[in-house]
Amino acid sequence: MMKRKGSVVNGVLGRLKPILTAGSRLPSERELSKRLRVSRPSLREALRTLELMGVVDTRHGSGTHVAETGTDVLKKPLEFLFMLDRPSVADLLDTRTLLEVHLSGKAAEMRTDADLKALDAALGDIKKNLSKPSEVTDPDLRFHQAIAAASHNRLLERLMNCLREAISALMDVAWPGQPDMKASYEMHVRIATAIRKKDVDGARQAMTRHMDGMAKELKEVGLLK
Repeated sequence: MMKRKGSVVNGVLGRLKPILTAGSRLPSERELSKRLRVSRPSLREALRTLELMGVVDTRHGSGTHVAETGTDVLKKPLEFLFMLDRPSVADLLDTRTLLEVHLSGKAAEMRTDADLKALDAALGDIKKNLSKPSEVTDPDLRFHQAIAAASHNRLLERLMNCLREAISALMDVAWPGQPDMKASYEMHVRIATAIRKKDVDGARQAMTRHMDGMAKELKEVGLLK
């Protein structure tokens, strides 16, 4: 029964896909069920699935709206993937390194003045909070998000931003001590400088050293072999 219910919902999702346009408002449930020729309970289940995925947002009194962008679409599925598969710290670091190094090189190649402003703003906030490590997490996250945005590859940007939150959360839980905040800041400055100079190889190398530094600290505390 559950299998049949799932297949029915998947069928409704397939019919919904062609009419999903970013930022648009969907017709009423009644109108939509008639247009798609599906039952309202099945349509409701499909819309709930899309809402959990971040594809649509149902607002009381204003109907169901399709998301403006795909920024949040992968977050929930990835959260469950991480929960079920429980990847190792080594897997997390390897995945992050693979993406971050490539994105740094692309950012150096593609960055705009607006991208540099975002990097500088995040760097400034990191520097202001070096004496308060707990306050560095947010600007540090923004710095790496700015690099992903500066790559101007929307798919990689979406993927990295979704992955980074899960990776950061798991690493924060695993990390028993405090990293060298000053050394970390200086490494961020080197990455930003290479991106500013459009030095593709330099940006990739600086990010590689940053990831190597993280691996070294994880080894020192016994979380990485």
